[in-house]
Amino acid sequence: MAPVVLSFINLKGGVAKTTATVQLADTLAFMKQKRVLVIDLDPQTNATLALIGEERWERADEAGQTLAQLFLDLLRGDGTFTFDATRAIVRGASNLNRVPPEVMDQLPEGARYGRVDLLPSSIRLIDVQDRMQDIAGRTYYSTGPMEVVKKFVAPHFAGYDYVLIDCPPNLGFVTQNGLEISDHYLIPTIPDRLSTYGIPQIAGRIAEIRRARNLRLSSLGVLITKYQSQSSQHRQGLQRLPEDLQRAFAGTGERTPILTTVLPQTNASAEAMTFERTPANYREKYGGGVVAGQSAYKYGLDLADEIEELLASRPHPALPYRDWPPQD
Repeated sequence: MAPVVLSFINLKGGVAKTTATVQLADTLAFMKQKRVLVIDLDPQTNATLALIGEERWERADEAGQTLAQLFLDLLRGDGTFTFDATRAIVRGASNLNRVPPEVMDQLPEGARYGRVDLLPSSIRLIDVQDRMQDIAGRTYYSTGPMEVVKKFVAPHFAGYDYVLIDCPPNLGFVTQNGLEISDHYLIPTIPDRLSTYGIPQIAGRIAEIRRARNLRLSSLGVLITKYQSQSSQHRQGLQRLPEDLQRAFAGTGERTPILTTVLPQTNASAEAMTFERTPANYREKYGGGVVAGQSAYKYGLDLADEIEELLASRPHPALPYRDWPPQD
């Protein structure tokens, strides 16, 4: 069975896009015993640092085992590769992981346990973004600038239940690499004008890309984040959002729901992105304090449950990732 591939995107930074990605990965892995691969396409590397910490990231970056290196290898155009997806994927990411890599190697084939793996990003992606259009020419048109992850990373998806992609806050070629392989995309947003302003651009541009590239991609919904119930701006924004989304998605051929799960603004969710903390369990990491009527950590469980319910109602054709030969 092919994994569900879900991209997280918003053109506005600071909307808890990465926080939602990482928390969903942790929840699916450690509360629902799923295998999850997080692909960090954002040059800010926040998901990478949250899942493996700065020291481990620096080692990966120096060794050329980040997504930036994959793009740089192709831009070099000599047919050689420093990047190796098998080496680059960090197994057992997250400070909730309790199974060391050496123990993973000793487990019997087919052993099932929850795990988050990570394909790390690099700040060098900032330099790569402006040169992506050159990849086609450098590879003698064997690889388009939006097909890199599909050709060189997707063949390694076998064995995962979910692939979660943290996209940068734009719709350039790096983001399109994530969309190219995604079943669905999710838009995390704060319910205010600045955070929702770019949603029509996201909806319209992705509809164009979907038609031009004949993609299976569809919107899974809009996720409200950093919600403050005492804020009149947030309350009014939440009331206004259904009508705004109807206009934004008009002409795209689809409608998008607002998820019933609303992630509140909490100190625990911000602190959870610090890898160096050593939480004893999921509850401690995401907060046991009561926020808006329930323990903070339970919002992550609600989100995972709702995501699974939404996916169960959507067709998910078996895709031949496992049959694609890894590229050398």
